[in-house]
Amino acid sequence: MKIMPQFIKDPLPVTNLGERHVPAVLLVDRSGSMSGAPIAELNQGLIEFGNALQEDQLALGRAEICIISFESNVQTETSFRPASEYQAPTLSVGGLTALNEAIEAGLDAIEARKEEYRSLGVSYYRPWLFLLTDGAPTDTEKESAAKSRLQEAIRDKKVVYMPMGIGSADTAKLQSYYPPETAAKTVLKADAAHFREAFVWLSSSLSVISNSDPTMTDTVKLPPTPSIITVGI
Repeated sequence: MKIMPQFIKDPLPVTNLGERHVPAVLLVDRSGSMSGAPIAELNQGLIEFGNALQEDQLALGRAEICIISFESNVQTETSFRPASEYQAPTLSVGGLTALNEAIEAGLDAIEARKEEYRSLGVSYYRPWLFLLTDGAPTDTEKESAAKSRLQEAIRDKKVVYMPMGIGSADTAKLQSYYPPETAAKTVLKADAAHFREAFVWLSSSLSVISNSDPTMTDTVKLPPTPSIITVGI
């Protein structure tokens, strides 16, 4: 009997079995350095993310969302569920930055959901792993394994990695999680007090993917990033 990891407990059942699904994991930093304006912005962004999803009926039936937060520990805030069942969590801050453990948890959650899709005969688009952090990982002893696993998943086109650095986040570190041979190591960047629009952009991007031709996902043109967001390569 396979024991499910704690961080993917209680996911809601897959619905709309005849639709192609797009699973998305949001890894969000709630370490102590996110106190004040950043955590308020993050919580509001999570609300607006859900509001934006509600505007696209097709995305509501196809997108599935999982939110995993991290500080010294990693915690599932919202297990995988249809976008129509999404409810924004309210996060508090404290602790260090277990970013590498969070990446492993996110990849595990994706693999578990894909296994469920396959058991039900449900097709799916390439999953998204959206990472938001304002610092560098403190669980450095887990970096090599997490980085290697994520790079392999990116190479094999098993996941879309989309990191976002807040404030003084280490952009070079976030880029290093891409495979070395990747030409465009995209990292979104924003001021610590103004990044909620990134969640609306993410919602819009998932809507575009949900409405796209599944044979052309590598060439889908995503919405332009908001004016407050810069793209670092």
